[in-house]
Amino acid sequence: MLVAQRKGADEMGRAVLRAGKVLFVALLLALPRAAVAQNNAPERSADAAAIRAHIESIFEAFVEKDRQKLEQTHGGNWRGFTPWSGHVIRGRDGYMKSATFPEGMPKGQGMIGYRISDFDVVFYGDTAVASFVADLDVMYGADKGTQKLTLVDVYHKEPAGWIQVASNTSLHPDEIAEQMSRLRTLSETDRAALLAAREAVWRAWFAGNTEALARLVPAELVTIEPGSATFGTRESTLAGSRGFAASGDTLTRLEFPRTEIQAYGNTVVLYTSYEMDISSGGQTRTDRGVATEVFVQQNDRWLNTGWQLAPVAKRP
Repeated sequence: MLVAQRKGADEMGRAVLRAGKVLFVALLLALPRAAVAQNNAPERSADAAAIRAHIESIFEAFVEKDRQKLEQTHGGNWRGFTPWSGHVIRGRDGYMKSATFPEGMPKGQGMIGYRISDFDVVFYGDTAVASFVADLDVMYGADKGTQKLTLVDVYHKEPAGWIQVASNTSLHPDEIAEQMSRLRTLSETDRAALLAAREAVWRAWFAGNTEALARLVPAELVTIEPGSATFGTRESTLAGSRGFAASGDTLTRLEFPRTEIQAYGNTVVLYTSYEMDISSGGQTRTDRGVATEVFVQQNDRWLNTGWQLAPVAKRP
């Protein structure tokens, strides 16, 4: 019995030794492949320079408005994102439609200059990943500006040379901060939606429609009302709406003779004048005033996050 156990133990030991040798050989064979997989050594400096030149030729094509050059520098099965795509752009045709510039845009518009910094490239055999920062000079109409981007471009080495097969372009954090604090002009669609939301808030309050009002103002609402020594909240605003409706008074006319808009990122400040007629006890009174209102765009809708109302003297 002991002999049998000893013999079994010896066989097991030899099996473990054989397995260890196989694993050691496998690791030795894998080492050269791993070295090739991520190779950023000086001997690939020519490839790195070729990729850098290829990337710069793409930027030059944007400056020169050379759509043919852009088609030639991107693979047929290209994939990627732009800061505004929101979906995967597929194929060279998708790239030309969604990631370049409108056909017919003249030189001197859109991108007019560029500078590349923090350039880095790593190789995986015949595939390379290039990462860098791009500072752009742009012109839209008569307005000249700048834009800062971060990019990751994927390249593949084909018989004719390196070609871009994928890319991700994002706004640099500095650019995001700049855009969020830069005065912008609302599109006609956004402006119409904003003014409709503003009027909906007023009408919901005077109608006592607290269900609709609650959808238009957030939990963090802050208000400053005429004659009040305290700041209003969402709860006090809803209570005030219910109280007005319970009083029997009704809003019969509401107008905003003047509205000025300042938009910064997703936040908009309205400076407005208002006039309204209130029917109370068979009599109608006219109230006039000015207001400052703050709106934030969230999930494609405008929320009224705060306001301050100030009545103006009644006309003699």
